[in-house]
Amino acid sequence: MNRTLPRTFLTLLLLAATPAAPAADLLEIYQRAQQNDPTWAAAQANYRASIEKGPQGRSLLLPTVSANANTFRVNQDATSTVIATGVTQSGDYRYDNNGYGVQLSQPLFRVPNFAAYAQGKISVSQAEAELTIARQDLILRTAQAYFGVLSAQDTLEFTRTEKNAIKGQLDLAERNFAVGNGTIVDVHEARARYDLAAAEEVLADAQLQLAREALAALIGAPVESLAALSPKLPLPAPEPADAEQWVKAANEQNLQIQVQQYLLDIAEEERRKNRGGHYPTLDLVASHVYNDAGGSAFGIASESTTNQVGLQLQVPLYQGGYVSSRVREAAAREQQTREQLTFTRRQTARLARDAYLAVTAGAVRVRALEQAQLSSRRALESTLIGYESGVRTGVDVLNSQRELYRTARDLSQARYNWLTYRLRLKSVVGTLGDADLAEANSVLTGD
Repeated sequence: MNRTLPRTFLTLLLLAATPAAPAADLLEIYQRAQQNDPTWAAAQANYRASIEKGPQGRSLLLPTVSANANTFRVNQDATSTVIATGVTQSGDYRYDNNGYGVQLSQPLFRVPNFAAYAQGKISVSQAEAELTIARQDLILRTAQAYFGVLSAQDTLEFTRTEKNAIKGQLDLAERNFAVGNGTIVDVHEARARYDLAAAEEVLADAQLQLAREALAALIGAPVESLAALSPKLPLPAPEPADAEQWVKAANEQNLQIQVQQYLLDIAEEERRKNRGGHYPTLDLVASHVYNDAGGSAFGIASESTTNQVGLQLQVPLYQGGYVSSRVREAAAREQQTREQLTFTRRQTARLARDAYLAVTAGAVRVRALEQAQLSSRRALESTLIGYESGVRTGVDVLNSQRELYRTARDLSQARYNWLTYRLRLKSVVGTLGDADLAEANSVLTGD
């Protein structure tokens, strides 16, 4: 009985899809994302808007200068009585009244203004931290979208390879059954596996299209081919190889913690600003006023110039409890922000541990799947030999094929996941940058 089964699918199963040249690598995709991603563009616009809080706060400590001018045509009917003589006079006066003035006011003591100035400086620092967060988020989203496409490509390629291998097994089972050397069970099993593989191919193709669309949405245009992951993936352990060291670094450098700390500082200044409503204010005031009246009720024209320099003190006495209420509100908001900071610190510590374990466990999983793939390949080879010698069935071959396919798919996903885990760990501790993306890009090949 001839049970020879073509083994070409063993080679095909282990070959990744070869992208058409020229293939875009991860750094090129990141550069396109920087130019076209609307989320990143919005973050940059938000940064430009937020840093204006600095000049706005500083302006409250600087002098304000205002100018005014006026010109009037006066029509005046007036009656006047001289008390000593009892003589009454009346008249209709028409004349021009022109003037202008300039006033300068320099705050000397205004607690709310001092607090607003401090808030402005803090807001600038907060905006810088938020922009860095947005940049790190762009790096992560770019890597996830890029590796998502590669993973979907691998899955589709593995699915097609398995389907082709099953088709060969199905054809062989049908020929053997036709000549009486096989069983109908082998035919039905191979047919069922083939139909399932065909359905999985449709799903894998749809998932690849979705992954490509997600990448296109990020960079604003579709990409035909991407640089593939090198078959040899180094798996260095995180340095330092201690989860608690990463937790400590995250507590000191995590950008979300920094933003929350800035928010707490702003809340503290807000309470100070509202409390300043109880305090007096002192301003330096200077003015220059010129007035030219072409007449008056007494028929006398006048021209005057007045210059004044002095201090202006205002003392709030009672405002209906408004200021006290604002102080209590600000104090409650401050406490809310403080609790949010505590939550962020605890969450960051958990995320740092999770990210560290994901990297270390991910490396172990990749190595285990590499060994499992080697074992599955040997097991399939042994099953094929047994099938040819009649001691194994076609179902055994199909099961071995599927096991090798599943292992190859899981290994592919594990490799991409590990690269993403490393970037996420750097992000949690606030140090993720272009150099880390370049390091991930170094394990790609356009061949």
